[in-house]
Amino acid sequence: MASTLTPEQHQMMALTERIISGISLIGIFFIILTYLFASSFSKPINRLVFYASWGNLGLSIVALISLNGPDMGENSALCQFQGFMAQLFLGVDAYWAFCMAVNIYLVFFRSYNTKQLRSLDHKYFIACYGLSLIPAIIYLFIETKDRGRIYGGAVLWCWVSNKWSFLRIAVLYVFMWVAVLIAIVIYIMAGRYVWRKRDALDGFLNPFNEDPFTRDVVMTTSVTITSQQRKPSLSNLEVREIDQSHVDGTYDAYSVNIELGQPPQRPQRPRGQSRPAVFRLPTVTRAAALSEENVDAFLYARVAFLFFIALLITWVPSSVNRAYALAHPEYINFGLNFTSAIVFASQGLLNCLVYMATSQSACRKLWAKMLGREYNPPVVRKEESESSGIQRLDSDATSLTNLTAR
Repeated sequence: MASTLTPEQHQMMALTERIISGISLIGIFFIILTYLFASSFSKPINRLVFYASWGNLGLSIVALISLNGPDMGENSALCQFQGFMAQLFLGVDAYWAFCMAVNIYLVFFRSYNTKQLRSLDHKYFIACYGLSLIPAIIYLFIETKDRGRIYGGAVLWCWVSNKWSFLRIAVLYVFMWVAVLIAIVIYIMAGRYVWRKRDALDGFLNPFNEDPFTRDVVMTTSVTITSQQRKPSLSNLEVREIDQSHVDGTYDAYSVNIELGQPPQRPQRPRGQSRPAVFRLPTVTRAAALSEENVDAFLYARVAFLFFIALLITWVPSSVNRAYALAHPEYINFGLNFTSAIVFASQGLLNCLVYMATSQSACRKLWAKMLGREYNPPVVRKEESESSGIQRLDSDATSLTNLTAR
C-alpha cells in the first residue's frame, strides 16, 4: 500500500477514464437526441432517464479532463471548473433515483397517474440539480490559509481537495446515501407488492423484456362438419312433392359443429431448471390489464428499478473507497481508486443500456429507418388464461350444432 500513486498508475487511470467516458458520451447523446427527436422514445417511463442524462453529460466532461485539472494546479481555471462540475453532477444520479422511487410510491400506494407524475417533474429537476448547485457555487469562493481553496487535486481529478475531505462526506455522501436508503425502503415495499402479483408479471425484472406484459398465444379452433338426413318432426307438417328437376342432386343437408379448444399444453421445465417467475422472458400482461392494476405503474417501476441497480453499481465501489480513505488517510489504494474511476466514467453508459433495454422496439424502428428498410413490428398475441386471472375460451365454451339447410 503506497502513500501516493506512481505516474504509470495515474496515466492508466486517466486513459481508462477517458476511453469509458467517451463511450458514455455516445450513449448520453443517443438518449438526448432520440428522446427529443424520435417520438417512439418520448414516453413517460424514459422521461426521468432523459433528465438524469444531463448530469451524466457533466460527469463525463469531468472524466475527460481527468488529470489535466490537477496537473494545472488548484488555482488554475481548469481545476476550479473541473471541481465545480464534479460537485454539481456527482450526486445527480442518486437524487434522480430517489425521485423515481418517490414516483413508484405515489403510483403504487397513492394511485397517481402519469399526468400527476408529470406535474412533479419541474420540482424534481430543481431539487436534484439545485441541491448540488448551491454548494458547488459556494465552494468557489471559500479559501483559508491552512487548507487553501476547497477545489483541488483529489487523486482522480479536481474536486474537494484532501484537506477539505470532510465536506465530501457531509455535503455529498450523507445526502446521497440517505436518498439511496429511502429508495431501498420504497423498492422493498413495491417489491412485496410485485411479488404478490408475480403470476401476472412473469418476466418483470428481465432487462431484455421491453414490455413485461406480452406473451405469445396459441389458441386452437376446431371445426367439424357432419351430414345427416333431415326427418320431419311435426306430425301435421304438410308435405308436397317437388319436381326433382329443380333440385341439385349434389346438395345435401348438413350440420356444423364449431368448438374453441384449449391451448396445447406447453412442455414443462424440469424442476431443477425452473427460474423465478419475475425473471422469465415470456410474460403475461392481460392479467394486469384486465384487472384493477395500472399497467403503466409496473412498466415505470421496472425502469426505475433497473436505473437504481445501475446507480448501485456506480456508487458502492466509490463509497467503499471513501470509507477506506477515512480509515487510512495516509494511504491510497490504487485498486479502489481505479475501480471508482471506471464506474464513475460509465454512469452514462449504464443509463443508456437501461434506456435501450426499455425501448427495444423504438431502437429496432430507428435502426430500420437508418438502413432504409420498412419496420414491421412483431405481432403479439395475447394469452387469455384463467389461471392468471383472465377469461379463457376452453373446450366447453361454445358449441354450435344442428345448423341445417336444405
